[in-house]
Amino acid sequence: MSHDTLFLVNACSSFFMAGLIWFVQVVHYPSFLDVEDSNFDQFHQKHVIRTGFVVIPPMLVELISSAVLTFYFTQLPLINGFGLALVLAIWLSTFLLQAPTHSRLQKNYDLALIEKLIRTNWIRTMLWSLKALLSFYGCCYFLLR
Repeated sequence: MSHDTLFLVNACSSFFMAGLIWFVQVVHYPSFLDVEDSNFDQFHQKHVIRTGFVVIPPMLVELISSAVLTFYFTQLPLINGFGLALVLAIWLSTFLLQAPTHSRLQKNYDLALIEKLIRTNWIRTMLWSLKALLSFYGCCYFLLR
């Protein structure tokens, strides 16, 4: 796979995830506050399963393509390295903050946990936004050279 193609694959996965995380942050997670306590367990279980099908493939594509760009291609090393650092920070946030909060919500409805989820998800929202902007810059570089 050429560097240009790999960069485009990486950028597309970043653009997709940036758009998705903004939807989750502004629309989806706040809707957790509107779910009745008695229905929350079922709602949340379906959320976790369905969301996994949507986010895991592009997150893996973004992670793998970021790593390959960083370690195997020498064009734009700072952009590729910073992009990988952002992706790793997103994964850390996911596994250290959001995933444990979802695990606790699986057990019972907790308004404070939902508010924590909304608050801490801003980390991923900002990181994916930065990653998308970085990818946009990289795309402009390749298109304009």
